[in-house]
Amino acid sequence: MLYKTVQDVSWFCHYIILDCYSAAASSLLCIVREIVFYGKDKKEKNSKILLLVFVTLYLISAVLTWQSVYSIFPALSSSLSTFAFWVKNPRHTKIIAVFASFCTLVYNITVSRSVSVYIGVALSITSALYSLFVYPKISERILKSHDK
Repeated sequence: MLYKTVQDVSWFCHYIILDCYSAAASSLLCIVREIVFYGKDKKEKNSKILLLVFVTLYLISAVLTWQSVYSIFPALSSSLSTFAFWVKNPRHTKIIAVFASFCTLVYNITVSRSVSVYIGVALSITSALYSLFVYPKISERILKSHDK
């Protein structure tokens, strides 16, 4: 959780420097989300109320920082990420993370045009897809070889 918070602080600063206020606002709310989730026990983390509160805050942030139709993408990405953290199934979390990364990519292509975002999104998508498709096959082969 600490690394995720540091990452979101970095993204917040990055987007402020680029004057990308919709993404900065979503990043700031992600920092708050991590602090809230860190301070709550597992049962409360999965509360539907917290999920709805954060999704609502992301949408409000998009409205307050509106610059174009693309201003919705950081809020959508952060909402999907929050839902991904809320879901209990790791496979579903990874699938949702891919869609959240594509929302970030759309915003980056149309608004921020940041090389670091391209790299970050590429790593996120690659990691999620690897863990969804490649890693299970490798794990299965390893388990089969140990059973012999």
